[in-house]
Amino acid sequence: MLTKDEILDYLKEIKPKLQEDGIIKLGLFGSFAKDSADIASDVDITIETSKDFVNKFKGFNGFIYLDDLRSDFMHKFKRQVDICDTASMSLQKQQNLLTGVIYV
Repeated sequence: MLTKDEILDYLKEIKPKLQEDGIIKLGLFGSFAKDSADIASDVDITIETSKDFVNKFKGFNGFIYLDDLRSDFMHKFKRQVDICDTASMSLQKQQNLLTGVIYV
């Protein structure tokens, strides 16, 4: 079964490329971060995009980039993956949603 450490290792591996694209935070939250995942659990990944990301991937291209990233994660982890971009979230929403997040 997929483990938290495998996910975190992969996130660390791809972080430099994502930073080049304007993703300034990358982390794992949800059941895998809390060590409560089971065979049916999805993988919850949080990112924070910067103004550089918005400038590089204008308009719909940003959505395409994130959808491609999600597909890459799903292929790698062989599970459903949710990506949460916190760039436009209030601090209160971030605190409620991202309890126990592990940033890489």
